[in-house]
Amino acid sequence: MSMRRRIEATLGHAGRRRILYGLLGAMLAVLCLFPQPYVARSKVLPQDPGSLGLSTMGGLGGGLQGFAALLGGGRQPIDMYLAIARSAEVSDAVIERLGLARPEAYGSPRNARLALSRRVDVHSLTGGLIEVETRSHDPEEAQALTRAYSEAISDRIVLLGQERTARKRGIVEQRFAEASERVARSEAALDAFRRRNNLAAPEVQLGTEISLRAGLQAQLQAKRVELRTLSGFLGPENPRLLAVQSEIASLQSQIARASVPGRDASGPNVAGLSGISSDYLNLYRDYRFAQALYEVYARANEEVAVEALAGETASDVQVIEAARLDADRKVNIPAVGALALLLLLAAFTEIYAPATGIRLRLLSRGDEPA
Repeated sequence: MSMRRRIEATLGHAGRRRILYGLLGAMLAVLCLFPQPYVARSKVLPQDPGSLGLSTMGGLGGGLQGFAALLGGGRQPIDMYLAIARSAEVSDAVIERLGLARPEAYGSPRNARLALSRRVDVHSLTGGLIEVETRSHDPEEAQALTRAYSEAISDRIVLLGQERTARKRGIVEQRFAEASERVARSEAALDAFRRRNNLAAPEVQLGTEISLRAGLQAQLQAKRVELRTLSGFLGPENPRLLAVQSEIASLQSQIARASVPGRDASGPNVAGLSGISSDYLNLYRDYRFAQALYEVYARANEEVAVEALAGETASDVQVIEAARLDADRKVNIPAVGALALLLLLAAFTEIYAPATGIRLRLLSRGDEPA
């Protein structure tokens, strides 16, 4: 009898079929527990680069927060760290660290990568945690792989952070040098303008000249009131009346001279200062903007230096939980799946099919001779 006929005869006989189900179920039940699988876990937390980065630049004002964002401040999304942890660079670092490509291990880097993809799972948890989970039948191997993955993830994130800091530092140093030159040029232009126009502080001198003119106009108005009052009871030849008229003429002459642009030893008058005020405001605005940029990049340069120093002395990844084995006993997932399928098949052929009247071709041959 051929092998096919024997299999059909066994499946067609209810007693033999149930014995086969029992033997397969017992074998799969043993395989679920033996060999015993072990699961090792490790949890790491990537640090916020903004804690030592440029986030404090926001204290200079809302308008300067864009500079901090542009230069790399702010927390990176967990998806980026997860992509780094699952990258080929990390798995290659683990393979090289543990020597998994040697002939006595997996034989080649490709076989080692395939084995790691089946045994190691890297996923994210709530709170920005990254968990490394390794399943193996060797507890020491599971812990070694988990520990190596945690270290490789940390080293990779630190390396990327150092590269990011180096690029950021180059940009900041270049912009800081340009800002220093710009503030020096604008300050020199403003100082030259002040010396050329004999202005120690144009904003103060403008206020002084306006106050002086307002005082002259007030005195002129008072003298005119006094003149009208004296004219009512004094004669035209009265010395007091003539003195008041002389004072009014002098005040009018001073006001007229102030209305014409001019310059004396103390600097330009009100009219002259008004004519150069637009040039002064342009120079002063450029100076203030250059000074603000200088302050921004000066602080950014210091903070990038601190971040670079911190990157050399500390890790960007905090190990929340070191590699350890789970305390509970694990089961072999493939064997559990196969046992579940076997139980489902047995329930269908032995319970569901007879109860519903379904006739299966292989199961209907129980009466045929073996």
